[in-house]
Amino acid sequence: MGAWIACCILLDLMSAQNMRLAAQMMNSAIPPAGKIIQDAGREPVGQLLHHFAAEQYRYYFTVWGITQLVGGLLVAAVLYLATEKRVLPLILCGAMMALVLFQLAIHPELAFRGQEADFPPGSQSMGTRARVFLLIEIWAGVEAAKLIVGGVLAGYVFTYKSRRRSRRVEDPAVLERAV
Repeated sequence: MGAWIACCILLDLMSAQNMRLAAQMMNSAIPPAGKIIQDAGREPVGQLLHHFAAEQYRYYFTVWGITQLVGGLLVAAVLYLATEKRVLPLILCGAMMALVLFQLAIHPELAFRGQEADFPPGSQSMGTRARVFLLIEIWAGVEAAKLIVGGVLAGYVFTYKSRRRSRRVEDPAVLERAV
């Protein structure tokens, strides 16, 4: 559960950082790269670097979405066996997987519209850009919801384990020896 949440946060941070790296590369390029940027022009090179960064995180999100489905099934199996078949953890895990499926469902359009908006004339159209920003906002909202549900699930699992341990000790003599 912790790895699932941590990887989601890591990928979100990587995608945000990737987009900044394109601008940083343009401003602090090493001399050979600076010459290429100067020869080709800052605008086309900037568009190409931005497009490359966007393609990279589009690919990562596709792979991560499929990985989350497999991992989610494993987490569901572990929760089913470890929580004495309680319903709430399974519902929360199912909600997370449903959110992943929703992200995977909107990803093809986000990738297509994103590629269309990366280069002119698509990037000049406000309709295309507005659609891309709307899809990104939806994606981010679903990601936030998934992380919140994952946090609730992790909290439930941790508190469930501690309650279970305290119920196992039935003999007061065992408690006295432990202290």
